[in-house]
Amino acid sequence: MKKFLVAFVLGAMLSGGFTYMTVSASAEIFEKQVITVHTGDTLWDIAAEWSGRDEDVREMILRIQKENNLTGSSLAVGQRLVIPVRRTVTEVVAEQNERNAHAAQLAVR
Repeated sequence: MKKFLVAFVLGAMLSGGFTYMTVSASAEIFEKQVITVHTGDTLWDIAAEWSGRDEDVREMILRIQKENNLTGSSLAVGQRLVIPVRRTVTEVVAEQNERNAHAAQLAVR
């Protein structure tokens, strides 16, 4: 039974790895984070904080506006915003591989 479980987990890991390998490198993957607006926060500051190194802050502002149905840049203290954070395929694959390795370790125990 234990061997079957290990084989199953390893098979799942391999199939998951192949699935992620087929994703185009140009694919955009977004992870949504929810934040609360504090006194003094501006849309620009929030976008600058959450945008990636190689990302234009203006692009992040547009994504935040679209995700939250904002028509301008006005924010209210206490307002909750969904922030679509761009992630690379490499980051997602590495995270998935780490989860799979952890699951395999638990299955062997």
